[in-house]
Amino acid sequence: MGGMKEIKKELSELRLSMDKLTEELHETNITLRETLKLTSDTIKEMSKSLDATMKTMSDLTVQMNVRETILKSLGIEDMVPDFLRKKK
Repeated sequence: MGGMKEIKKELSELRLSMDKLTEELHETNITLRETLKLTSDTIKEMSKSLDATMKTMSDLTVQMNVRETILKSLGIEDMVPDFLRKKK
């Protein structure tokens, strides 16, 4: 019967080990979920920022095109320094 006590002890230790492993996995899942949520939120914010930047760049391009057209129509495009002109 000594062997039976050893088996019960081994099974009890195995159960405790599995309970600890389950708890660790649960904590890992929570951490992963939080990390993925944070990553998702960061990507959304970066996307919004990129959209705003692209709109600003588009607006600046339109402004430069309008400015270039006005300068040409006034015949004073040669009076504007090169660094202020739109690159072709």
